[in-house]
Amino acid sequence: MTALLVLFVLVVAGGIGSAVAVVLNDRRRRPAVARYEIGRGFDRTDTALLSGGVARAVDVTVLELVDRRLVLADDGKLTVDDEVHRMLDTPMDSPEYTPNYDFDEAMVLVSVRARGRQGLDAVRRDVVKWKLRTRLRALAGRGLLVTPLRRQWGPAIVWAPTLAGMFFCSIGLMTSYDPLEEGEIPAAITIVAWFPVTLLAAFIFSRRPGYHGPDPRTATGRDIVELLQAEPAEDAPQAQRVAVGGFAAMTDDALRRAVQGNAVESRWSVPHGRRGDRYGVNAIVAADAGMTSDGGDGGGSDGGGAD
Repeated sequence: MTALLVLFVLVVAGGIGSAVAVVLNDRRRRPAVARYEIGRGFDRTDTALLSGGVARAVDVTVLELVDRRLVLADDGKLTVDDEVHRMLDTPMDSPEYTPNYDFDEAMVLVSVRARGRQGLDAVRRDVVKWKLRTRLRALAGRGLLVTPLRRQWGPAIVWAPTLAGMFFCSIGLMTSYDPLEEGEIPAAITIVAWFPVTLLAAFIFSRRPGYHGPDPRTATGRDIVELLQAEPAEDAPQAQRVAVGGFAAMTDDALRRAVQGNAVESRWSVPHGRRGDRYGVNAIVAADAGMTSDGGDGGGSDGGGAD
């Protein structure tokens, strides 16, 4: 009986202690790991997705198109160049179809032509996001982002074995309990600890970066962004600056006003539940790309969200 009680206490301490250890381990900076992940391949879109989410990735592409004069920007209103307009209407199997943009850029150009005069926010919502979903999954696969499903079930790594251990200890105590023996604690009392201990272990584990709040980046993901922000190139293009730090990092104020207009800053904002419209455009765009905390594909669609 005493041995089982001691084992029960060890299971409880081990479950809670494991959760605490994981959280404390995440607080350690790992610049070498961050540099390795950057060296594996990290373009502007990956940087933008990791630093500011889906909206920022769209912003970067728009700025690149503006730099190449495929998109024209004036006080927040975006339009496509006449040649781009003609090319978008040209059948792809036509010999006259010779675009100077790739397929991913074409999806953004289509949205700019359709919604650009309404501002950057409208373009963010309208852009087809299935390619960005693939990118997000790749970043999650590298351990840089926490997916919605992992947010829900990741804490089970600690609470599930803890609950299983308490269950078997309690069963053992109940089968060995002798009500006639003085000084013995009723084994059923240990069952009362199941829920609070499991909940506490799950709560502590969920304090890890990426598992709570609007930002799904893991500790490694945040280390990468901090490393990129700490080492900006003086001659970095404006699109690269936005990829790392958003519009606030731009040095060309005139270009920033022309492209951004009244659009809100691009940043991670993972909505809770399906009512992402309560959290502004960044949360709506995140939901469109499948980054909702309920594990679903979001409240929007690739056809564009509402204004």
